[in-house]
Amino acid sequence: MKTAKSPALSRFQTDYHRLLTTLLLREVEDPLLLGISLTRLDLADAKGHAIAYIHSMMPVDKQECVKRLNQLSPHLSHLLRKAMSKKQLPELIFRWDDALDKTHRVIDTIQSIQ
Repeated sequence: MKTAKSPALSRFQTDYHRLLTTLLLREVEDPLLLGISLTRLDLADAKGHAIAYIHSMMPVDKQECVKRLNQLSPHLSHLLRKAMSKKQLPELIFRWDDALDKTHRVIDTIQSIQ
């Protein structure tokens, strides 16, 4: 059973997500990463990591996108620290979000049955 997050943690997660989304739009100039969107942010890692799940509706090399964003992670973390009142933020790690791909496959399967 999941435990409910405190209001302060929920607010922090929402602010972190919003700021990171803005930074991805404004700061990332890599052509491969255009169209990448942040689908969710998980702060529940016991090691102090913020796991940012990304996805693109365009065909891209998923592993290369994750690799490039993880290389940009220190720069993005620095900008997040400047924008937020917290002095220490969780380490930012990017991962590909396969949930949307699975959902599209299920929808395609249902439509093919009809």
